[in-house]
Amino acid sequence: MPQNEKYYMMRSLEKALFVIETMATQSNWTLKALNAACSIPKGTLQRILRTLEELGYVRQVERGGSYALTLKFHKLGKQIVSQSNIVSMLRPVLQGLRDKVNETVNLSVLSDVEMVVIHQTTSNHALRMDSIIGTSFPAYLSASGKVFLAFLPEDELRNFIRELRSSDAAIDTDKINILYKEITAVREQGIGLDFEELFKGIRCIAAPVFDDLGKIVATISCSVPTVRLDQTLSQKLLQEIPLAAVEASKLFEAPPRSFSFDLHAIADALVNP
Repeated sequence: MPQNEKYYMMRSLEKALFVIETMATQSNWTLKALNAACSIPKGTLQRILRTLEELGYVRQVERGGSYALTLKFHKLGKQIVSQSNIVSMLRPVLQGLRDKVNETVNLSVLSDVEMVVIHQTTSNHALRMDSIIGTSFPAYLSASGKVFLAFLPEDELRNFIRELRSSDAAIDTDKINILYKEITAVREQGIGLDFEELFKGIRCIAAPVFDDLGKIVATISCSVPTVRLDQTLSQKLLQEIPLAAVEASKLFEAPPRSFSFDLHAIADALVNP
């Protein structure tokens, strides 16, 4: 690397990543052995380990004992690989949906208490809702988030609620009860709705994508300016988005699921202020 580019490197981060890479070569390390392997001052090494431990990436096997990497790295690796595969597999489905409805289509996944857009296929409307890949938004307010939460295993959903409440003091019992009511409806209907809860003037419809084990892996959604939503477009979106999600799920060989909802009633709700 040229000398002028090295100027921009964060040495502390470089050291931390070197420690992680070193630790990955065996199951656990004593502080003395890791210090010798990394040739980093003991005080610096202890601060790196303490930080990684606080963030959940490192654990002490026993108090005062050796250190080991946690499975959090494994989880991150799986997410990176799966998201890369998801995008490549589902790109034709997303493009097909966009061509049918001429609205921007998002592919999103859950990350902590937020949904993250991992792929987007935009419409050709001048007025549209575009997001940068990697954009995140609160799961509990969004159509995509409500869908993802509805199909989480119960223990993961409880963990999500705990994290949500600890991250935002404004999330009280009433809001949690409303969320549970909404995701109960999603389980029956197979679609999630956002009535401008996330962005003023934007309404959203989302549907789930499942894998071969029946586990939710992503959501497909369309965010549409409210001024463009009429009965015809609303009904088309309510028909085509679930069909695209079913098509996407079939690519993962997901077991079939059955959902039902009142097309005309929900279309009316989407159109009316």
